[in-house]
Amino acid sequence: MRRGRRAIIAACMFLAVAAAPAAALAQTVDELYASGVKARQAQNFDEAADLLRRALALKPDNADALVQLGFAELGRNDLPAAREAFSKALSLAPAYLDASFGMAQIEFRSGNIEAALPLAEKVSRAEPGNADAATLVANIRKAQQARSSKAKPAAATAGKKPRPPRPDPVAGLMEEGRRLRAAGQLPEAEKAYRRALGLAPKNTDILVALGLVVGSQQKFDEAGQFFDQALAIEPGLLDARLGKVRLAIWQGDVPRARAMIDGLLGTAPDNVEALGLDARISLLEQNYTRAEQSFQRVLAIDPRNAEALVGIGDVRRASGDDDAARDAYRQALALEPGSRDIEQRLAAPPQRKWRFDLGSEVSDLTDGLGDWTDSSAGLAYRLTPRTTISGRTRMATRYGRTDVQIEGRIDQAFSPTVSAYALAAATPDADFLARYSIGAGASWQIVAPAKAFGPFSLNIDTRYDDFANAEITAISPWVQAYVLDGRLGLSARWVHAADDIGTRADGYVLRADLAVTPGVNVFSGYADAPEISDGTLVPTRSVFGGISWDVTDPLTLRASLAHEQRPTFDRTIFGLGLTTRF
Repeated sequence: MRRGRRAIIAACMFLAVAAAPAAALAQTVDELYASGVKARQAQNFDEAADLLRRALALKPDNADALVQLGFAELGRNDLPAAREAFSKALSLAPAYLDASFGMAQIEFRSGNIEAALPLAEKVSRAEPGNADAATLVANIRKAQQARSSKAKPAAATAGKKPRPPRPDPVAGLMEEGRRLRAAGQLPEAEKAYRRALGLAPKNTDILVALGLVVGSQQKFDEAGQFFDQALAIEPGLLDARLGKVRLAIWQGDVPRARAMIDGLLGTAPDNVEALGLDARISLLEQNYTRAEQSFQRVLAIDPRNAEALVGIGDVRRASGDDDAARDAYRQALALEPGSRDIEQRLAAPPQRKWRFDLGSEVSDLTDGLGDWTDSSAGLAYRLTPRTTISGRTRMATRYGRTDVQIEGRIDQAFSPTVSAYALAAATPDADFLARYSIGAGASWQIVAPAKAFGPFSLNIDTRYDDFANAEITAISPWVQAYVLDGRLGLSARWVHAADDIGTRADGYVLRADLAVTPGVNVFSGYADAPEISDGTLVPTRSVFGGISWDVTDPLTLRASLAHEQRPTFDRTIFGLGLTTRF
């Protein structure tokens, strides 16, 4: 009996011991966090650090737990571990003041007073009632005064008294790089980070910072190498993975950026930076609903996140609601007074939804055939960010006869890379123009814009014209590519036309467009393609060119010149036009 009771007692004890770890493992993130904070407040720093690390193992992007861990490590006087915790918290929530205060304490304890003071002053200004921040500012200033007043005596008695702690050069260079980058001095920031990397080649924070700063200068290959080096040292490093998402956005590879950010959000759904990037990608995808939802989630986590407010403004402006966009920009400017980026957005004029086009051509015919004229006026309205409707009236004269044609058109963007259009036109009492016409076309951008090459798009235009004496169908597939950072555009078009009695004609059109300056563009080209004239397919060779000048933001002037060779006569065409937006 005794042996039986002893066996039962032993079994119960074994089950109790086995159940204890399971119970501990069953603790939620909130329970572990609360216990960790309580242990830290009781100055049980070892226990606090253990509990908070267990909480972070369950939820790595918990900024609050990272900050509390940083203070626990400060209590253990483990400055590198504390710096790592506070740095990660700031990467998740850049405006987290407690994390900035923790970094200020680290710099002060490291003897890097110059880096500590601005951090402490930032917290003190944001929280005037924060006694700890005010005390730290006062202590830093006293240390500055003491260092200044004792500089000469210390030099005289250097052999007798211990020297003060030397500032951490890596931390100082990192702070210098952050300051320069925030000021827009990217080459100088890169130099500071490279000097820091020379001192600490395995520091992943430096590698990520370098990747971001060189990527901002469009050194994309080098940026990717820095992110890959960081991931080789610490596989799965969130900051490096986020850097690679930014790199894909900079390179215009939206599908790759979307795939990567979706993977990151699967493991870190509440990460502020990941949510912000998801919103930016959604904005590029013209998914404005998802973009604003992601920015709003950022604000729910970090209400003082100015970048999210700017993003909401961008979404609303892209959606056509300029007043709501300005409200968001003003809120962001209140959080970041003096921001040039936000001020520029506020200074930008409201988007213009209307466009008016006016043009006229005069053709001089050889062999005494007189002149032709062709004039048009068109009005377009951007109904939504993706939809534009337009109408155009054309008046043409040939051999003393005049036709007036009326045309309606709708353009629809289905995504940032795919768009299409459809049109219909009619000519009452037509003499030489088509009695009615219908047309459609589409464009598909298969290569995104990049510095060296792109965008590259595949396009097609189709049209059916019904003349008094013929019916003609034309199809024209063409390609367009840009090089030299988008300044030079090249296109090649194949033209195929056929009438209702079996006559067929084929040809091509080549064209080059060059941006000479931001406001001046020129074009030229050559064509050997059939021309539809009074219901007849006429073989035509032509050279053409022209210029456009953006006189002001809403006004563009155009001029063109072309020369055609036809079987029966030559034709020289002079054209003038303007476009105004309002």
